[in-house]
Amino acid sequence: MQETVTVMLSTTGDEPVSGVEVPRRIGHVKLGDLLGEGTSGVVYAGYDELLARRVAVKLLRPTAEQLRRDGGHGLVDGVRAAAGIKHPNIVGVHSVEIVNGIPVIVMEFVDGVSLRGLLQKGGPLDAPLTLYVMRMIAAGIDALHAAQVVHRDIKPANVLFDREGAVHVCDFGLACETAGPGQTAGADRVAGSPLYMAPEAFTGVVSPQSDVYSLGVMLFEMLAARPPFEADSMHQMRQEHETRPAPMEWLREKHTAEPLVEVCERALHKQRIMRYKTAGHFLRALLDAAPPMNDAAHRQKIAELVCAGGAAPRQAAGDAPAATTFDLISRRAKEKRDSKSH
Repeated sequence: MQETVTVMLSTTGDEPVSGVEVPRRIGHVKLGDLLGEGTSGVVYAGYDELLARRVAVKLLRPTAEQLRRDGGHGLVDGVRAAAGIKHPNIVGVHSVEIVNGIPVIVMEFVDGVSLRGLLQKGGPLDAPLTLYVMRMIAAGIDALHAAQVVHRDIKPANVLFDREGAVHVCDFGLACETAGPGQTAGADRVAGSPLYMAPEAFTGVVSPQSDVYSLGVMLFEMLAARPPFEADSMHQMRQEHETRPAPMEWLREKHTAEPLVEVCERALHKQRIMRYKTAGHFLRALLDAAPPMNDAAHRQKIAELVCAGGAAPRQAAGDAPAATTFDLISRRAKEKRDSKSH
């Protein structure tokens, strides 16, 4: 195994693609196999030799401009704030440091599967299980909001289930602190997964209501078995979020209870001031719309699905929720090509 790994920098405009070498041993943590890769960074399995425990290590991808400006330090302020938050639905952050300009986040290792993986392999969860999962996610995000931290990248890939059925929100690589109801991070700090981004997030505005919008997209997607907005390009995806009303009739076609439809509709409002103020307010609305029942049984069911490899109970026929914006756009492009060939 090589003694270093290469982290490719994020690119903006006409910047050439370049990489930074990072050693496989960072302090007393040794990097192992690659677990996953995304636009914001790469995640490796790791082992903390001092504490004799498995960890997950995320290496963030700064842009060349961010490296020149602050050596990558500007990316970790929110992560450091998240590291001080302890909650059963939040993946613990053990340490944050900068290595050769690359922010390195050492986190709790969750032995299980992501919500994305569960949905891709087994299909949609039934409505009661969906609501249980969404309540756990909202509780974790509310702990961040209470500490004035915004996650900014809420999506199924960033929700993990362990083998005991517990739900964990992970990946604070885009998290940032916010001192008020909304602040502008700047054009160079626009970040997130477009399929789940609030309209204002595309302009760099950061607020808890942006996270609430992402929760609304996930709730809609899990109940309807399809995302509320589809597009053929990133530009069109932004337009969908900014201008097109969410198709609530899709939820009604699935016989979703009207109080839940109303919760989802408010969370997906185009104007952030009209949404729930925080994930805690969203959680209370969920509890009012559908009081929890048999949470212990739901947790046990999740544990069974994880241990069985993810064969989830299905709703009515429908595609599993899209994994990423790229997957969705690629699928739409293929459908267009296939239709033209017939």
